[in-house]
Amino acid sequence: MSGAKSFFINRKRSLVLKFLAGAVALFILLVILNFFNSGIRNNFFALSAPLQKFFWSAGESSSGFLASIFNGGSFFKENQNLKSENQKLLEQVVSLQAIIGGNQAQSTVSSACQNDEFKLQMAGVVGLEKEDNLTINKGSASGILEGMPVITEQKALLGKISKVYKDYSEVMLISNKNSVINVRILQSNPEIDGVLKGSGGLQVYLDLVPVDDTLNSGDTLVTSALEGTFPKDLLVGKITKVEKNDQNPHQQAQVQPFFNISSDNLFVITNYKQK
Repeated sequence: MSGAKSFFINRKRSLVLKFLAGAVALFILLVILNFFNSGIRNNFFALSAPLQKFFWSAGESSSGFLASIFNGGSFFKENQNLKSENQKLLEQVVSLQAIIGGNQAQSTVSSACQNDEFKLQMAGVVGLEKEDNLTINKGSASGILEGMPVITEQKALLGKISKVYKDYSEVMLISNKNSVINVRILQSNPEIDGVLKGSGGLQVYLDLVPVDDTLNSGDTLVTSALEGTFPKDLLVGKITKVEKNDQNPHQQAQVQPFFNISSDNLFVITNYKQK
């Protein structure tokens, strides 16, 4: 019994090491890929998208994944033919769920944007890259152009298209350190304007608000469209903490963004013209 138990433990450890090695190899490939042209990058995305999606999903539920590996050895006792049939059924269920989820997301975003007359292109997340950039599975072949805004199905601003390939695009998130957005506080009267800046690590903060203006924890931020990059009144985030210094003419605030990068479906606004 001890020999069999040792075998299963070693096999489980081997699976974990292979998984980690695959993730590291994929990261190295993405880094090297930055040196190649867009055509090669697009082909790479086409070939590696399923693998990236796998690691993306695995990363979102890594604790559950690792827990399943270290469970008892009952998985190895299952009949292989039964497992194969179950896998086929699971794939059909997942495919059906994706269709239903996509339809529900399309309905939700259409309701949220019904007064905006937006033309929307639905896209799926391929993976999150370094420096708060996201890869989606739609590109120039689907009419995607650089600078187009990207939102969630709840009309929350995610970012904008920064690079476009034939079948894929990169999205610069609002949390990217190069991101600067004009926003306004929804509850304020008179209106209070400020600037939302990305600080990296999916974090953002509010800046350049006059120190005499009143900010409150829980206030909602929306786009003001002053810079012309994004449409007006897209949801951005809510204030969690106000940072005020009377010696400084401006105040800042910590902000919790509304976007969710774990969402299966995002939407590119294809008919918004920047100023």
